[in-house]
Amino acid sequence: MSGGARNDDPGQDGTDAGTAKRSAEAAAAEEQRALTALQADPGPVGPAWSYGPGPDQIAELFGPDDGPLVVVVHGGYFRPGTDRTHARPQARALAAEGYRVVLAEYRRVPGSPDDTVEDLRALDAALAAVPGTALPGTAGHVTSGHGTSGHGTAAAWVGHSAGGALVLLRALTADLAPVPVLALAPVADLAVADRDHLGSDAVPDWIGGSPAEYPDRYARLDPQALLKSGSEPGASVTVLHGNRDTLVPVALTTDLPASPRLHARILEGAHHLDLIDPDSPHWPAVLAELHRLTDP
Repeated sequence: MSGGARNDDPGQDGTDAGTAKRSAEAAAAEEQRALTALQADPGPVGPAWSYGPGPDQIAELFGPDDGPLVVVVHGGYFRPGTDRTHARPQARALAAEGYRVVLAEYRRVPGSPDDTVEDLRALDAALAAVPGTALPGTAGHVTSGHGTSGHGTAAAWVGHSAGGALVLLRALTADLAPVPVLALAPVADLAVADRDHLGSDAVPDWIGGSPAEYPDRYARLDPQALLKSGSEPGASVTVLHGNRDTLVPVALTTDLPASPRLHARILEGAHHLDLIDPDSPHWPAVLAELHRLTDP
């Protein structure tokens, strides 16, 4: 998807492969700088809201009380050492657009992927219980994308990287209420992530092993496998992915099976962190897709 015309001045080693390698190295360096900046961002932390009894069953809240509710699920390749900190600038930027943002934390326990899934289901249930368990700072209600108050129906779920895989899984879970989903550079094919050792074997570490060792877990949790088996999203799904992504290859999006409610768009020149960085030139494209999904 990221091909192009032959470079007449391919570079020091005189090969297109050398040019591609240097381009990837430059993108990786940009990704690391962007991640470091996002993690170090000095902006305010949102008020905390517990959706369950565990220490990771917590969310931070941003934005106006009556804004359309958007759940943000952070990435980090399912690693316990990467929490929601780097997603706060994204959450604050969405809040500035008028959304009521729920920035979710969740368990990321190696070998126990169902802990993660159970937490996000618990968050879904807790939001559905609003106003019985009103979010802090609300007047007893939040609103959906269609302006209906008095319940916790989300206007959209937004996830990045590992979080993108998780919101795709939510979209493909038949017993959950259909909600629009925006998946940003998602780890959308867990089997390929295992095969290619993406994230230093992050996926098999989270799942507990390979597809050969845990075929049932991959069958239940892998968006690619679910789509291939005939599962369909219950609401609109948009997948955005940058063609300069070195952490989650763009092929994990371009190889997704066709689905009537799933729309994929490749952002030319974008790397992995561009999709959650409000200072990125690609951030307006992310906002445009979210507005499209959530506007009545």
